[in-house]
Amino acid sequence: MNEFIWTVRVRTEAKRTLMVHARNHAFPVGEPLTFRPIDDHPSALELMLGAFAADLTATFRAIAQSQRIHLDALEFSASCTVSNPLKYVGVIGEVGHPGVERIEGTLYVAADAQESQLDAVWAEVLERSPLYNTLRRAVDLSLRLQQTA
Repeated sequence: MNEFIWTVRVRTEAKRTLMVHARNHAFPVGEPLTFRPIDDHPSALELMLGAFAADLTATFRAIAQSQRIHLDALEFSASCTVSNPLKYVGVIGEVGHPGVERIEGTLYVAADAQESQLDAVWAEVLERSPLYNTLRRAVDLSLRLQQTA
C-alpha cells in the first residue's frame, strides 16, 4: 500500500490566535477550548468537531451521489462533552483529563429515497469515514441519521 502523508504547519499569530497552513490554505484557530460566548476565531475543539461533522456529511453526499440518490438537503448537528475542562485551564485540585468524552450528532437528510436506501448509505459512510474510524476507538459516539420531509 502506498503511504500518503498529510501535513500542516502552525504558527503563532496574535494573542490567542494561531494560523494553520495546510496545502494552499491558511486558517486561523483560537484557543484549544474556551468558555467565552464570542471569540474572534473558532477553538481547536470546535474545529475538530466541525471537521468530524463535515467528514460525515461530505462522505454521505459523495456516496449518495454515486448511487444516484438525489439529495435536497443535508445538515449535521453535533455536540461534544469534555471530561473535565477545568483541568485545561489549570484549576488547582481538579482531577481527570480535559479530553473529549462523548460526541453526539444527527445527520438530517431530505431526499427522495427509501429509508432503507439512506440507512445503507449511512452504514457505508461509517465504514469509509477516516475521522469516524479514528474517533470511534477513543470517544463514545452517539450518531444517528434522520430523514426529513
